[in-house]
Amino acid sequence: MKKLIIALIVIASTSSVSFAQNVGYADINAILSVMPEQKKINEDLQIYGTGLQKRVDDLKAQLEGLVKNFNEVLAAGDTARALQLQEKGLEEDKKLREAAQAAEQQLAQKRNELLQPVLDRIRSAMAAVAKKKGFDYVLNSVDGSGTSIVLWGPDGHDITRAVVDELGIKLEGAESAPTQPAPTQEPAGKKKK
Repeated sequence: MKKLIIALIVIASTSSVSFAQNVGYADINAILSVMPEQKKINEDLQIYGTGLQKRVDDLKAQLEGLVKNFNEVLAAGDTARALQLQEKGLEEDKKLREAAQAAEQQLAQKRNELLQPVLDRIRSAMAAVAKKKGFDYVLNSVDGSGTSIVLWGPDGHDITRAVVDELGIKLEGAESAPTQPAPTQEPAGKKKK
């Protein structure tokens, strides 16, 4: 029985140690916003989006022409022709909605394609900083909509600035601030100089 209790204590103490993880966090959106590539990506997306929007606008203009024609034919009393135009208008409206949805998906896909190399660079820099600081995990401190996920964290665990520095990005109007290492406990009796 004693051996069983000792074994359980050993298992409990080793499992609690193995579950203790050192976690850091960073604001990916903030890092992405200072990336030099961001301006070019935004310009490319604007051009690409303009082309997609042109197709949607053309379909919208066609539909508006059909609606105008429908109203004129209906006002003239040609119900049979108005019904034909109404049916064609419904088809054009469906095409317009599908084209708008496809344009949104294509724009999102293009954005992902353009961002992937930048995100890979950020991940590599983040891994390097995490390794230097001894973090087992790094969380994004905000979600895609800008809502904070990490509401509190210990000093030194926010590695956003350290990742920017690791990427070699010089921020305008800011001097490179030394990054603080994750807090460590000093052995008892050791005095700071």
